[in-house]
Amino acid sequence: MLKSYVPPFPKLSFLKKHFLTIGLALLTIQSSLGHAETRSTLARTTFETTLSNGLKVIIREDHRSPMVMTQIWYGVGSSDESGNLLGISHVLEHMMFKGTNKVPNDEFTRLSRLYGGSVNASTFTNYTNYYQLYPKTYLPMALELESDRMSNLLLRQQDFEPEIKVVMEERRLRTDDNPRSLAFERFKWISYPTSHYRQPVIGYMKNLQNIQLEDVKKWYRDWYTPNNAILIIVGDVDSESTLLQVQKYFGDIPARKTPPRNDVLEFDRVGYRHMELNLPVQVPNLYMAWNVRSLVTAKNPQDAYALTIIKNVLDSGISSRLQDRLVRDKKVLTAISVSYDPYNRGDSLLSISALPTDGVSLQDAEKAIQSEIDLLKTELIQAEEVERVTAKFVSNLVYSQDDIAGQTKMIGNLEINGLSFRLMDELPKHFETVTPQDIQRVANIYFVRDNLSTLYLSPVSPENKAQ
Repeated sequence: MLKSYVPPFPKLSFLKKHFLTIGLALLTIQSSLGHAETRSTLARTTFETTLSNGLKVIIREDHRSPMVMTQIWYGVGSSDESGNLLGISHVLEHMMFKGTNKVPNDEFTRLSRLYGGSVNASTFTNYTNYYQLYPKTYLPMALELESDRMSNLLLRQQDFEPEIKVVMEERRLRTDDNPRSLAFERFKWISYPTSHYRQPVIGYMKNLQNIQLEDVKKWYRDWYTPNNAILIIVGDVDSESTLLQVQKYFGDIPARKTPPRNDVLEFDRVGYRHMELNLPVQVPNLYMAWNVRSLVTAKNPQDAYALTIIKNVLDSGISSRLQDRLVRDKKVLTAISVSYDPYNRGDSLLSISALPTDGVSLQDAEKAIQSEIDLLKTELIQAEEVERVTAKFVSNLVYSQDDIAGQTKMIGNLEINGLSFRLMDELPKHFETVTPQDIQRVANIYFVRDNLSTLYLSPVSPENKAQ
């Protein structure tokens, strides 16, 4: 029978009752920090500094509840992978929960449950991030746990062998056995003809079968270093005392040089690309994607703000253009979705996925969508529509940052992609400056056939099913 008990944790210094006084703390901070702290003029409760080892630290005080979230963002993701190592960032993310000498086996996750917290992680194209949410009392423990695995991860074969099988099963469930996901994965290769964004975050099955523990160890040594990380803390904390704890647990971890990152830029107007696939889907699916710029790569940042508003003009609820005109009115489509990420480190896509109504071909569905896109180029949108769409988007943007998780995510997303967290306070007014003329100008720049990729995904024919 399994026994439930509270472990003594003799090796976790947080649980020892030996804390420095605030007076000594301030002396320590002054002597050991590599850079003087910089307070945001836009958010007086936000504190920013960089330790001498290169770790960037951002602390935002939010005293509405006695909780604190920590997130550490590493500047490495699937777009930094090459060759046979596709998927290795995600594999390492899994291994980060497998223990150190101080916190062995799966104790990291168990500790979170024991002390009323939650932990998780995610891997994307540009970054890998890890979060911990705890009652504020346990913030020192969260910092100690995170710093410990930044520098002391065990990475043992006995943990790797079952975990790589878990990742393979994740690949199988999410992509290989999901025809729409599989189709979109292939579509990205023509949508991003030159950018490493085309690579799947989870890698391919053949890559996962070939990745060895030594590959993971090297990836960990190459990228998981304080000078390639951003630590974000948001919650019911005091900035000065929290910074002391950060310095205590992270300050002695040495910096290491990281490899150069892969290219995530696209050529202008590379030419129209088209793909057709037959997979076991129930209904035909249409995918369209235009190569566009992000806030980081646009020569004029207003382009990215306008593209964001365009995305919302096209698809932001039942009153948006594509929903109203093509789904409800003309009944050409049964469903449609538009996406665009303005915060990418590299170039981005404005992409559309749609399901045609029965009897409507994929070609006709594409023509109907293209006609609506072309209207943005030829007919100046009414100022009232822009104002309505923008107001809704901005309110949702502000609301998404109401809790500490939303704030932490936005700060991290901006910072890891080469933007400043201070931008989050400025974003509403930037979006509100978008004019009908901006929308028309941007539509004519980007929504051209030489920037377009399309995919027709059709069900497998009865003849092929029988084979």
